[in-house]
Amino acid sequence: MPRLTEELIRKRAEHNDGCLPELEEVALHQQELEKIESLEACCRHIKILLLQNNIIPKMEGLNKLKELEYLNLALNNISKIEGIEGCESLKKLDLTVNFVGVEELEESIYNLKANIMLEDLYLTGNPCEEWKGFRAYAVAHLPQLKQLDGKLLLPQERIKARQQLPQLQEDLERAIQASIRSKAEAAGVLVPEGAYTKESRNEMYLEMAEQKAEKDRNERRRMGTEKKPPKEILGVYNTRGEIRQCNEGKYDFNIDDVTIPGKILFELGVPKYLETSALDVDVNPLYVRCVVREKVTQLKLPAEIRPDTSTVQRSKTTGSLRIEMPLLKPPPTRAPSVAPQPELEPLKPEKDIPPPPKGALSGGAVSVRGIYKDPKRVTGQKSSELLREVKTTRADGLAVSGQGQGAEDSDDDDVP
Repeated sequence: MPRLTEELIRKRAEHNDGCLPELEEVALHQQELEKIESLEACCRHIKILLLQNNIIPKMEGLNKLKELEYLNLALNNISKIEGIEGCESLKKLDLTVNFVGVEELEESIYNLKANIMLEDLYLTGNPCEEWKGFRAYAVAHLPQLKQLDGKLLLPQERIKARQQLPQLQEDLERAIQASIRSKAEAAGVLVPEGAYTKESRNEMYLEMAEQKAEKDRNERRRMGTEKKPPKEILGVYNTRGEIRQCNEGKYDFNIDDVTIPGKILFELGVPKYLETSALDVDVNPLYVRCVVREKVTQLKLPAEIRPDTSTVQRSKTTGSLRIEMPLLKPPPTRAPSVAPQPELEPLKPEKDIPPPPKGALSGGAVSVRGIYKDPKRVTGQKSSELLREVKTTRADGLAVSGQGQGAEDSDDDDVP
């Protein structure tokens, strides 16, 4: 049978966007509930509470609902009114068709005296109404009521009920004794089939709940949303007793024992947006095992490691899983060989330095005097002959000396 949990209340409070602290009205009828719970913790400001048509046997979990104005518990298995003394704002209480008998009537009416705001009370269909003095007894003890079972209470009815109260009290005691005797006589008698009792209502609601569950299963099966049985996760060892090596999820992985001396690095490329709570990592001295969404990735390590000092981290950018596992027996490390360096000695002044030659400049200067007299650097003297005889040839092939040209040279202007 379902329970009245916070999840169920939130589901039934869709009209309020699932916000329970500010919830003022909730309908929880026909939910096959057997107990009232969770309301005092998450719905302290509730004003209208509908719990009719369930199989609730006891009024409980309601005393801290200070703002509750209307409580409907019709068609339940309640046999006594109780547990609502702290409901200071209660104005309407509906207990139609329950099991409040004459044995519990006196205590039930007494428990309602604390609800000074109570105006409407419904007890139609309860065994206590079989007693003829029920209405007058309730009116005499509850002066705050304005109507009972949907009928207004007139002033003359109140006065008459108060006058009959002593006699009504005696009649109630006799009715209680008669009810006890009749129950004792019927203790060994089989209840006729179809009788309206608590047991028959429980059987009926259990059958209804089973039918409802079967209907839901068929609907999920038809829509393809039926819950599948949990997958069996592979064990550490295979059938041969060896450490299993597998990658069911087909994730990219890398195992490295060279980059960092003395450590083995294992990286697994799990999806970036996968919740970390969906990862299960097991670091063993001989193997590393990661279960991602019920899929196993397990590898045998090349050397024995130390699980107590291993670290598991996840990248914030790529989401990949990184496991650093120190080796149990790391290999010895050798210091790099360095060639011997000669010892450095401080500089010392030279004692025997020869004097500079005559004519040399001090301070490291170099003389350039006589540098052009070097035959390798200076070219030879050029010839002083500047003019020479030039011969010209006329177009007709006659050679004329350059000294006797005269006026005949004027004809050569047009010769190309």
